[in-house]
Amino acid sequence: MKVGDLVMWYGVKNDSQEKVDVDNGIIIELSKTGHNTLSALVLFEDGTMEWISTQTLGVINEGR
Repeated sequence: MKVGDLVMWYGVKNDSQEKVDVDNGIIIELSKTGHNTLSALVLFEDGTMEWISTQTLGVINEGR
């Protein structure tokens, strides 16, 4: 996973939500969060940005 990759994230906004949201976005920045873990700053389709663990992201299309 690298900056520029198009990614998909499955998640829920709160504990009372019954369905899973699927959001697509582009990785803007990567940050090491542990010895073997990374977080990605993702720009989502709705214009919001959020730090997400790369373990919960799937690559849709690799950037060049």
